[in-house]
Amino acid sequence: MEAQATIHTDVRTEKESSFRTSKLVLYVGIFSIVMLFAGLSSAYLVSSYGELWVNLSMPQSFFVSTVIILLSSLVIKLAVGAAQAGNRGKAMGMLIGTIVLGLAFSYFQYQGWQELIGKGSYLSGHVDNLNGVYGEDYTITYQGRDLVMEDGSYYFDNDNLREKPLNDEIAIYNNSASSYMYLLSFVHLLHVLGGLLFLIGLLISAQFRKDGLLNVKRWRLGSIYWHFVDGLWVYLFLFLLLIH
Repeated sequence: MEAQATIHTDVRTEKESSFRTSKLVLYVGIFSIVMLFAGLSSAYLVSSYGELWVNLSMPQSFFVSTVIILLSSLVIKLAVGAAQAGNRGKAMGMLIGTIVLGLAFSYFQYQGWQELIGKGSYLSGHVDNLNGVYGEDYTITYQGRDLVMEDGSYYFDNDNLREKPLNDEIAIYNNSASSYMYLLSFVHLLHVLGGLLFLIGLLISAQFRKDGLLNVKRWRLGSIYWHFVDGLWVYLFLFLLLIH
């Protein structure tokens, strides 16, 4: 009996050590992602103080996706709580709900890109591609001054007689603002998709375990990462909303 107890203790200790190692690896990965987006955010800010900058309105679909991803954080929290309580049915249902919400978030991110394209903001486009409503969908800052638009032409605000249109002058500039909006949201979406794959893996492994038990530690790791990518999107959303 004493030998058997020792074996169980060793196995439990080994599992705890493995969990701590996995958690450490996860935190190192999260730190790397944070540094990546810190670099992208810094580059964005530097670019926004350039010669020309397009101030874009946030796509409406991004507002919807933000609500969805916040809801998904609540649902995965309920999933882990149910798993820890041994309520397999509720845990599985909440995990499926999290996956569905993650897919819905991805869909509305795509819809947000479609909104940008519809207003002439491309991944790699020029200022003369813009076709939204000036003052609502976008404004342009050139040489540190906000431009005004009349009859399809751009002017400095002090050009009261509208004698010097700037269209040809600014047409050569890239729409860096839209490029960054695509880049930031796409790179984030890649990390969301990575999280979805992990959650789907949890669902499949739980479905095929013969003993019917859930690997609660792996569920906790999945929830930590999911909460992180949720929080990361909230940061990006507020960053883009305030900067634009």
